[in-house]
Amino acid sequence: MQYKILSITIFIVICLLGFVMVMHDRINALQRESSFISHQDREITSLANQIEKNILDMETGQRGYIITGDDKYLEPYNLGKTQWKANYDELSVLTANDSMQLQRLMGIENNIQQWIKQSGDYVIELKKEGQEAEILRYFHSDDGKDQMDRIRSQISTYRETMNENTNDLIAGQADQNKLLLELLYIVWAIIAVTSVIASWIISHAIVSTIRKVTHTITGLDSADDTKRRVEITTNDEIRDLSVATNHLIDTQQERIWIQDHANDLLSRYQGITRVSQLGDIFLGKTAEVIDYPYGALYIRMQDHDRDMLNRTSTFAGNSDITDHGTFQIGEGLVGQCAKEARLIHIQDLPDEYINIQSGLGVSAPKFLILLPVCFSGEVVAVVEIASFSPLTEPQIKFLESISNAFGAAINSTISSMRIDQLLEQSQRLNEELQVYTEELQTQSEELQIQTESLHATNRKLEDKNLLAEQKSIEAEKARIELAQSAELLRQSSQYKSEFLANMSHELRTPLNGILLLSEFLMENQSGSLSEEDIEFSQAIHSSGQDLLALINDILDLSKVEAGKLNIEVEAINLTEIPEAMLQSFSHLSRKKEIPLHIQLGEDLPPLFYSDAQRVRQIIINLLSNAFKFTANGSVTLEIRLATTDELRSLAHLEPGLFIAFAIKDTGIGIPFEKQAIIFEAFQQANGNTERQYGGTGLGLSISRELATLLGGRITVESQEGIGSVFTVYLPMKLQDPSLEETAGIADLNHEEESSVALPAATSENISSDFTSLNHKHVLIVDDDERNLFALSNTLRKRGLQVTTAADGERGIHALEQSASIDIVLMDIMMPVMNGFEAIARIREMPAGNKIPIIALTAKAMKEDKAKILQAGATDYLSKPINLERLLALMQLILNSDS
Repeated sequence: MQYKILSITIFIVICLLGFVMVMHDRINALQRESSFISHQDREITSLANQIEKNILDMETGQRGYIITGDDKYLEPYNLGKTQWKANYDELSVLTANDSMQLQRLMGIENNIQQWIKQSGDYVIELKKEGQEAEILRYFHSDDGKDQMDRIRSQISTYRETMNENTNDLIAGQADQNKLLLELLYIVWAIIAVTSVIASWIISHAIVSTIRKVTHTITGLDSADDTKRRVEITTNDEIRDLSVATNHLIDTQQERIWIQDHANDLLSRYQGITRVSQLGDIFLGKTAEVIDYPYGALYIRMQDHDRDMLNRTSTFAGNSDITDHGTFQIGEGLVGQCAKEARLIHIQDLPDEYINIQSGLGVSAPKFLILLPVCFSGEVVAVVEIASFSPLTEPQIKFLESISNAFGAAINSTISSMRIDQLLEQSQRLNEELQVYTEELQTQSEELQIQTESLHATNRKLEDKNLLAEQKSIEAEKARIELAQSAELLRQSSQYKSEFLANMSHELRTPLNGILLLSEFLMENQSGSLSEEDIEFSQAIHSSGQDLLALINDILDLSKVEAGKLNIEVEAINLTEIPEAMLQSFSHLSRKKEIPLHIQLGEDLPPLFYSDAQRVRQIIINLLSNAFKFTANGSVTLEIRLATTDELRSLAHLEPGLFIAFAIKDTGIGIPFEKQAIIFEAFQQANGNTERQYGGTGLGLSISRELATLLGGRITVESQEGIGSVFTVYLPMKLQDPSLEETAGIADLNHEEESSVALPAATSENISSDFTSLNHKHVLIVDDDERNLFALSNTLRKRGLQVTTAADGERGIHALEQSASIDIVLMDIMMPVMNGFEAIARIREMPAGNKIPIIALTAKAMKEDKAKILQAGATDYLSKPINLERLLALMQLILNSDS
C-alpha cells in the first residue's frame, strides 16, 4: 500500500523535475542563442569597420607618399595592407554559414586586391622610381577612387544585411519564448489531472482490498477449520496479512500431521530387540509417509580404536547393490554426514549411481538426502534416502522431528544387544582359559630348548664383535685421512679466496682512475673536446664498466661455487618486481624498439619469501640476455604459480608451492644440442654468438647457481630462429639457510652501499646540483698516483679546493698544516702508514673528531668495513668510485655537519 502511494508521489515529483529540467534547459538555450546573436553581431560589425579603416589607411598613406615622397606615409599603408587580410579571414569564419554574405565578402576581397595591385602598389612603385610624369598620367585616367567607392558600398551593404539577419533571429527568439510559456501551462494541467486520477484509483483499491480481507477472516468458524484460506487478490500490505494468516493455518495443519505419524511410529518400537528389525520398521513407516522408493540405515559401531558405520537395513534394496556397506567417520557422504551431524542434500544424481527396480522396469533416482540420527548430542546412525523428486519441507521436518526418538530407540536396542553379547563372551572366555593353560605348559618346554640355542648364538656374536672392532680401527684411519684431505681442500679454498680478493683490489685500483677520468672527460666542462673525443671517452668509460661487471661476475661465481654466499631471506612484494624491471629496461627497450611485456598470474600471492637481491640479479641477467639476442619482436616477463606437472618434471625439489618467472623472447634461439652447455661458465651457444653479441658467458652460470642456492631450478625451452623461454622456479617460502659467509671471499656487490642512507647511484635519482661543495677544501690521501691525479683533477673541476698526500703520515702532516680542510678522502691500503692507523691518529688530534673522513678502499670485505667504521671513519665507499655518489655523500655529510 505504501509503495503505491510512494510510487505515485515519486512519479509526480519526477514529472515535475523533468518538466523543470526541460524548461531550464530551454531557457538556457534561449539565453545562449541571445548571447551568441549579440556577440556575433558586435564581432561582425567591428571587423567590417576594421576592414573599412584598413582601406582608408591604405588610401591615405598612398596619397601622402605620392604627394610628399616621405617613407613615413607608407607605414599606415603597409599596416593596413597587412591587417585587412587577417580581419577578412576572421569575418569569413563568422559568416561561413551564410552563403549570400560569404559571396559579398568574396566580392569585397577581389575589389580590395584589385585596388592594391592596380592602384596602390603600382603608383607607389612609380613614385619610388621617380616617374612623376607617369604618375600624373595615371591619375588623369585613374579609376582607383571608383574602386574605393564600390568597396565602401559593398561593406555598407554587408553590414545592413547582417543587421536584418540579426533582427530576424531576435524575432524568432520572441516566438520561441511565447511557445515555451504556452507549453508551461499545458504541462502543468496534465500533471494536475494525472495526480487527481491516480489518487482516486489508489484510495479505491485500498478500501476494496481491506473489505475483502476482513470478510474472509471473519468467515472462519473456529480454530479447527483448517481447510479455508484467505483469498489473495492484491500485492501490498493486505497481501502480507493474508499470507501470514494462511501460513499460520498451514503450520498448524503440518504440525498435526507430523505429530500423528510420529506417535504411530513410536508405538511400533515397543518390544524390538534387534537393530536390523528396528531399522526395517523405521524405513517402512517413513517410506509410507514420505513416499520414497529407496532407503538405507547405517548404525554406528564403536569398538576399541574402530569407529564404523555399518548398513543394517534397507528399503527396496536388492542383491545388485554395488555400493559400500561400511564407512568410517568422515568417509564418503555417509561418513561426512555423521562427522558434521547435519542434513545433506544431493541433487541431479548420475544415472549409474543406483537403480531402483520393480516388476515393470528399472529407473535411477535424481535426489539423495542423508539424515543424521542423534542421541545425547552424539550421532548413532545415518539414514540415506533416494527419491525421484526432491523432498518437500514438511517431509524433511517430519524426518528431523522423529530422528531424536529413533536415536533413543537405537541406543536402547544396542545396549540390550551388548549385554547379551557380554554374557556370551564371558562363557566363551572360561572355555578358552582352560585351553590356554595347556598351551602354556607346552611353551615352557619349548623355552628350555630355545635357551640352549641362544648360548650357541652368543658365542658366534663374540667372534663377530672382534671382527667389527678391527673394521672400526680401519674406518678411524680412513676418517683421519679424509679430515686431512678436507683441511687441504679448505686451505686451497682459502688461498683461492685470498687470491680473488687481492686480484679484486689490484684491478679496482687502476680501474678507479680510468672510470673517474673517462667520466670527467665525458662531461667536457671546459668545452675543449670534440664530439669524437667525447665518444672516445664514452668508449673508455663503457669498457671500464664492462670490466667491473666481469670482476663482480667472477667473484659472485667463486662465492657460489665455494658455498659461502650469504642468503638473507625477506618478504618480497611480487607487484614491485614488474615496476622495477620496467624502470631498469625502459631505456634499452626504447633504444632497440623492442617492447617489454609483463604478465601476472591471477592466483599469484602478494608476497613470497626469498633473497630479494639474488632474485633481482637472476631476473636482470635473463632479461639482459633476452634483449641482447632479440633484434625484432618483443620480450615478456611472466610471473605465475608453477603447475604440478612442471614441478613433477624437476628433480630434487622440496615439496610446496613454487613461483615461476618465465622470460620469453623472439630472438635467435638456441640449438637443441647447445642448450646443455650454455649454463657452464664462460660458455655460449657458439663462437659467432660471442663475436656478434659480446659477453663472457657468466650470466647464465651465475643465475643457475643462485637459483639452486635459493632452492629452485632454471629450465630452458628454445627453437633456433624462433626464440627462447627461460623459466626460474623458486619456492614460495625459502627456509633460513645454514650457509654462513666467511672471510675467505670478499663480499663485493655490483654497487657497494655506504652506511649513510643514499639513493642508488643513477643519473635519474641523484641530483647533479653540487654547488654547495664549491670552495670546500678536501684532503685526498692515496698511494696510487693515478688515483690522486684522476680524483683531484675531477674535484677541482667541480669547484673544490684539493690537497693530496701519498700516505697516511703525509696526510696527517697536511692536516696539521692546514686548518681549512673540510673533509678527508682516505685510502686504506698504503705504505708507511695505512688508512686504519691514519684515521685513528686523526681522531686523536684536538680537532680531529669534527673532520668528516670517507674511506675509499678496493678491498671491501665485511670485516674490513666494520674495521673501517670502528677505526673512526664517518663512512666508506668501494672502488672504483662513482663520482656522482661520492659528491652526493660528501654533500650529505657536510650539510648534516653544518
